[in-house]
Amino acid sequence: MVFPMLSTRRLDFTLVSFVILCLPFMFHLDVMITLNVSFSDILMVLVMFWLIAHQENREYMAIALRKYYLIILYMLLFIYFCIVSMVNYVTNIFIDFPYGVSAILKLSVNFVYIIVFLIFFEKYKEELLVLVLRWWKIAALIISFQCIGSVILYQMGMDNPFNLQGRAQATLNDPNLAALYLIISLSLVIVFSILSGKKMIINLPVLIILLALTLTASRGGILSLIISVSIVLFISLISARIKELILFLFIGSFVFFIILWINQSTDILNFALERVVRIGTEGDGTSYRIFLWQSALEMWASNPFLGIGIGQFIPYSTEMYGDTFTNIPHNTYLSFLTETGAFGFIAFIWFPVLILGSLIIGLISRGEKIYFYLLIGLIALSIQALSINIENIRFVWLYLTIAFVVLKGFPTQHEATPIVYSGNEINGGDKS
Repeated sequence: MVFPMLSTRRLDFTLVSFVILCLPFMFHLDVMITLNVSFSDILMVLVMFWLIAHQENREYMAIALRKYYLIILYMLLFIYFCIVSMVNYVTNIFIDFPYGVSAILKLSVNFVYIIVFLIFFEKYKEELLVLVLRWWKIAALIISFQCIGSVILYQMGMDNPFNLQGRAQATLNDPNLAALYLIISLSLVIVFSILSGKKMIINLPVLIILLALTLTASRGGILSLIISVSIVLFISLISARIKELILFLFIGSFVFFIILWINQSTDILNFALERVVRIGTEGDGTSYRIFLWQSALEMWASNPFLGIGIGQFIPYSTEMYGDTFTNIPHNTYLSFLTETGAFGFIAFIWFPVLILGSLIIGLISRGEKIYFYLLIGLIALSIQALSINIENIRFVWLYLTIAFVVLKGFPTQHEATPIVYSGNEINGGDKS
């Protein structure tokens, strides 16, 4: 028997560590429809069994559901309006019922991830946050080395499953998803450095992740990061955070010259940078995405309140245009607006907007570095959602959960304060 030999704390930490580590390792599963599944999903079954079987965990679950009721309410409302949109299945001529049901099931799986991590956050507080960020850093470096190695092999004439025609994708099966994961990881790795009390937050792991991000050649990913950094710098400027602004501009300039030097020293980056520069040119795929977005808006106009039904964008295209589309809208916002209507869209968007606003207010009023970097990640994520569908990506929901937990803070005495640590606090020192 292995479990009795392990303490509850060690078993909890081991399970959480493996879930975080396996999160970006994804594969396609064909069960009537093609699902993009993470190895963490398999581990989550074991984690759920452990949570249900252990009395102490059930007690923490009750506390977490009360304390973090807002995010629970968000997910329940979100899934509810997705189900409500299915009333249009009765009136639609063409429907894909299995795909619609699977869309709700995939959202429910994300809901399970949120609840599980909220329970562990409530149980172990700051200690678990540091554990999650540490293992996220390890996973991000593994993915980064996969990206870098895959491009090097491709340049040497050796095709590999971690690469898509010269674009790094690692085990995420899509260069754009790989870019999204690396952007979120960039934010969390820097937050981990801050919580660990490190003075050099732009260190070697950050540079490795940035290089891997560039090698994905994801125009949406790279541009979303540039735009998000610009927005956060502007917020810092108007809030008179001059010190942080100057420091970040210095660091950003340093990183830029490093990438420029690498680009001049080798041809590895040429393809990625040229692809970003070519955005908007004929044949780059942008015109087709604009067509899909226009079609999505037209479909929404036909069913503005409840939408055409969750997961029905492709079937409804046959009914509306007489021609079946082969792609979803490649826009998270338009997907929910079209398929779940105005009600479903509001149910989807209000909580991320609340987190975004809270981070901006926190940055302006408190000037915390953690908010600075979480905000960069969240804005970049929000921008990239304009060009890809991210609603069923596990690490996106975990990022929102982490941001929510950081904003809400952990209770000290009788009050909850935002999480801002020094290095000795992480190591068990007294809080000032």
